[in-house]
Amino acid sequence: MTQQAPFFKADVIQKWKQHDWARSSQPYNVWYAIQRCIAGLSLLLLSPLFLVLFVAVKLNSRGPFIYKQSRPGFKGKTFTAYKIRTMSVGADKDLSRARQVSKDDPMVTGIGKILRDLKIDELPQLFNVLKGEMALVGPRPIAKSLQEELEGKIPGFTRRLNVLPGLTSLGQVCIFDNAGAEHVVDDWSTRFEAELDYLHKHSWRYDIAIIGLTCLFIFKKVARKVPKYVKPLALCIIFVFLAACSERLATRPFNEADTAYEKDIRAYGDRIDPALVEIEPVAIDVEASEFEDQVYRVGSGDALSINVFGEEGLDDLLVQVDGDGFIQLPFLENVNVAGRSLKEIQTVLKAGFAKQFRNPWVVVNMASHKSRPVYLLGQFNNPGVIYLDGPTNLMQAVSLGRGLSEAAYLRGARLWRDGDIAAVDLKALLMEGKAEHNITLRAGDTLVVPSARDNKAFVMGAVVRAGAVPFSNEPMTLLKALTQVGGPVKSAALMSQVRIIRTHSAIEGQLILVNADHILKGKVPDLELMPDDIVYVPDNWIEGWNQFVRAIAPTIQLAGGALQPFIQVKFLKGD
Repeated sequence: MTQQAPFFKADVIQKWKQHDWARSSQPYNVWYAIQRCIAGLSLLLLSPLFLVLFVAVKLNSRGPFIYKQSRPGFKGKTFTAYKIRTMSVGADKDLSRARQVSKDDPMVTGIGKILRDLKIDELPQLFNVLKGEMALVGPRPIAKSLQEELEGKIPGFTRRLNVLPGLTSLGQVCIFDNAGAEHVVDDWSTRFEAELDYLHKHSWRYDIAIIGLTCLFIFKKVARKVPKYVKPLALCIIFVFLAACSERLATRPFNEADTAYEKDIRAYGDRIDPALVEIEPVAIDVEASEFEDQVYRVGSGDALSINVFGEEGLDDLLVQVDGDGFIQLPFLENVNVAGRSLKEIQTVLKAGFAKQFRNPWVVVNMASHKSRPVYLLGQFNNPGVIYLDGPTNLMQAVSLGRGLSEAAYLRGARLWRDGDIAAVDLKALLMEGKAEHNITLRAGDTLVVPSARDNKAFVMGAVVRAGAVPFSNEPMTLLKALTQVGGPVKSAALMSQVRIIRTHSAIEGQLILVNADHILKGKVPDLELMPDDIVYVPDNWIEGWNQFVRAIAPTIQLAGGALQPFIQVKFLKGD
């Protein structure tokens, strides 16, 4: 269980709501009490300002002075957050504004632009602090829809609900202006890194430092409007104080975090854009050949020839094994032969007929083998069904299919067994002579050899139309493939983190990380794709290959079984 600081505990919050401060002597609880006093005093001192703003808002547009919105707070419990209304009535009907409100939004009122820019519209949340629903410092409360969206795109984002939301935060003062709607996830990823730092290092001293930075932040906002000759001195002072933000938000691992903290939020570490291509080769062990009984065992569908010499009507019988493994014979009726050799069946029949005849001479032979099918699909010269009449390996199966056509694409050949891909490389067997791949086949195996004319790559993720991209006589490149699926979604695609799974065979391949931004900017050549490549354009930072596989799991059917061996390596077995 994660060890939490005292002020995280629910009983402390309950004491806070009941105003029962005499029962607790913990310093942070006292600091919460002081915050509530500060909030109450600030509301009194700011009442003249609120009166002026009330008049300004009312004169500027119709509607209430205070805007109310339900937001997730401590442990996800919703509360009503208060703000000075900065938009025209009805603006919140457009749910996209809960995600991001642009500076040029026509629904933002004239006075609202000033209030939003200076963050003055948040001052009524001092009343939330007074009520015990918020603190002066903590993660900023956001709309429920945005919280849920970011929880799905930023690992560990729910952790910010482990403390009371705040009127200000480190991320609030270290990011001067909000990013555009297309960069909301990146913007909040940076803010969340600062929030994580706060969650780990919180203290009343840290809170006071952030409150001081907030005052400087507002002063810097106001400084934009002061005469030019005053700005250099003011900006130099502010730069010194705000320099701390660069260290807080540096793209470095949180090495000082305790064990529990690292376990919960280990995804947040280095976020340096990769080089053009980073390649990690992967492989899995070859399918082991199983012992195969040299004696053929009869099964359902097989046909048997039975002769009881010297007995009229029994000297030339042709019977078929039914679905339950039985044959029907005169005098004996149903005889179970499934799983038995011809010699064993002969012994059983001789014992049975001995009750009717003296010393019967019984001979049993195979008329046809039909119980152990193997399916040959694709580019065989004679595709179809073959039936095993004894131990049969891959090379023998190819021979029974009369070899492969010129269009056979060996790198894509797959042996399907019990609904999964068997770890066998047909190309290595036939072209490189690697005998370890010449495994013994089982009944029900399916050997598929696709055509090189059907080669495709698969593009998923933040693209306009995810799907398969067919190859032609011209080389297929990453940018060409992205173009064929409509291109990346500009507002979401993270082109510096493109992932590619490259399949060399059922057991070997590569995991490739590509900085496609460098390709788009012409800094480096385009990357040539290979058939069966699976390209994924993420819409948020992916911290590992396991997270990537989870992201594409819902659409894994798009690529069929080509991906499955790598799931066995990187997902089922782990990084």
